[in-house]
Amino acid sequence: MKRYLILMLMGLALLATGCRSLRNGAADSHGGNEPTTTAGRNLYSTNFTVSAQGLQANGQMRMMEDSIIWVSASKVIELGRVRFTPDSVVAYAIVMNRCFSGTYDDLYRRFQFRTDFKTLAETVRAEDAGQRLADMARRFGIEAMITVEPWKRVDRLTFPFSVPKTVKPL
Repeated sequence: MKRYLILMLMGLALLATGCRSLRNGAADSHGGNEPTTTAGRNLYSTNFTVSAQGLQANGQMRMMEDSIIWVSASKVIELGRVRFTPDSVVAYAIVMNRCFSGTYDDLYRRFQFRTDFKTLAETVRAEDAGQRLADMARRFGIEAMITVEPWKRVDRLTFPFSVPKTVKPL
């Protein structure tokens, strides 16, 4: 199960303890929808596919450069969402009704996975992003095939991210 959770971090969703909103620096309880349209910013969107341990899921990544990365994964229904900012991570596994909210240090303490926003952004924006993400998964003993389509610049991003108050920490 832990392997599956790490895989969700790298393309699907991340699970762990606690659940707080990023709106106030991960200090609130459950968050509501974030305003996600910004003029004059570098906005990008892409799709991805992940195959690992007999499972396959599709998803979408959206990025407001140097500010926020949203990831959503689905297999018939939406499985989960993750929101990365330079100082925090919020993940919500919809099908399990579980969530994680914290800093990159919290992420390391929980999963022994060290990263930061800059490294993560560089990894997902690279031409060989699928291979880089598969290499990350391999460090955790997960053989994965990840395909990331080329990023497209977009004029507008909308990606509401809300976590119900009834969600449980993992």
